[in-house]
Amino acid sequence: YSHFADECQCIFIHIPKAAGTSVALALFGKGSRHVPYFVYEQINRRKFNRYFKFTFVRNPWDRLVSSYFFLKNGGMNDADAKWAKENLADFPDFGSFVSGWVNEENILSWLHFMPQHYFICNSDGKVMVDFVGKMENMDRDFAYVANKLGCNKTLQKINVGSKRRYNDYYNEETWGIVRRVYASDIELFDYMSE
Repeated sequence: YSHFADECQCIFIHIPKAAGTSVALALFGKGSRHVPYFVYEQINRRKFNRYFKFTFVRNPWDRLVSSYFFLKNGGMNDADAKWAKENLADFPDFGSFVSGWVNEENILSWLHFMPQHYFICNSDGKVMVDFVGKMENMDRDFAYVANKLGCNKTLQKINVGSKRRYNDYYNEETWGIVRRVYASDIELFDYMSE
């Protein structure tokens, strides 16, 4: 599993496709795995309770576009590539993927599509981390974390995807599907006004 960052007494919950690789490299000098909070809690409850716990989230519409193209282009490893070949081949474009694949059940079947609250909320929906930064406010929120950890680090942007705005990939139907399927994330992280 990912490491407890003992030197700065923190736990970073790395949600897929929410700038986590950049955050981990900037703060710890290495990447991190996508491990939900409860794994850390089970491994060492004392550290979990004491350490500063944080994560970064991303607008669900934007994150879905990013995840789709990331996997369509082979993802990070063989498992991603195999999954994409088996699951994305039937869909010629993003719109048909959302209409034909994105539902409450399917999004739980692959890490990159899992709702973000899964990584940081308990079964009652309570957020179990001390700080939730937003990718949309990355510079400000990362500065807060770096300051909290007492380290003077800067963020490099890596794994940057498409330059098109994510809204361009949606029509009314597919926008509505994401609003329904990721309703908990949209509400919890206050993306309602998007």
